[in-house]
Amino acid sequence: MTRSEELKLFLDVTDELIASKYILADVKIVNVLKSISVSESLIAVFKNCLTDFDYNGAKKRYLVKSEYLAGDKGEFILPSSTKDLLALIFTILVDIDAKRIDFAEFLNKYFYEDGSYTASFSAFINGMIKPFKNSVKLIMESVIEGKLQDPIDAFIKEEARRAQLLAKEKEQAEKEAELLKKENGANIKKIIDILKQDKTVIASSKLQASQIDDANLIIDLFLSALDSLEQEAIKYAYISYKYFALANKKLLKKSLKNITLYIKDTLNAV
Repeated sequence: MTRSEELKLFLDVTDELIASKYILADVKIVNVLKSISVSESLIAVFKNCLTDFDYNGAKKRYLVKSEYLAGDKGEFILPSSTKDLLALIFTILVDIDAKRIDFAEFLNKYFYEDGSYTASFSAFINGMIKPFKNSVKLIMESVIEGKLQDPIDAFIKEEARRAQLLAKEKEQAEKEAELLKKENGANIKKIIDILKQDKTVIASSKLQASQIDDANLIIDLFLSALDSLEQEAIKYAYISYKYFALANKKLLKKSLKNITLYIKDTLNAV
């Protein structure tokens, strides 16, 4: 199938779900999921949305206790992020199909309408399925028109990025393990951790962009010196860091104090 045909199939079966009765919902939800499973482009779209998606966290944010109904009744808050919207609703549909979510209980809790399943199902359609359909439609039409990156290419690139990140994390973990075997390696590790945290603090600070760049350069040089284990390089990097920290005490006073505690023994051990 072409992408246009894949999108048409998805829209057709989703419209059937929208127009269906509550009693036929299970079958219609299966058809929506099947239309996704036979489309490489839609699979790629949802894989991208599901990458790093926190399902349990999302349920806590978007399936909340109702402010207006008594007991355990809840309500569904539509995510403002298209990524979260697609990932959450898709995963809920999968769980309904797999019977991990009891559909009747789900409707009665989050789409309660005077005890009527017909009315609750209608609220579910309007609150979840229509936004889900429209979001998929907008994304796929943008892909077909060339306005949006090919979701398959995007997924391949994301997989490559994640593989590179995992490889880097593995390399870093191995380096840290070797470091801890060295004399005073634990102190060096503590300094490295403080410096990494400093970068996060500085990035969210009110410093000017040029000052943030200077801070990152000073910290990166310090990290590089610690990695080299060269005494003179560590000494000069520490001095540069110290004067920058003294000029920005509100941000780095505690970090400077802690690093100073570790640096003397570190230099003596190098």
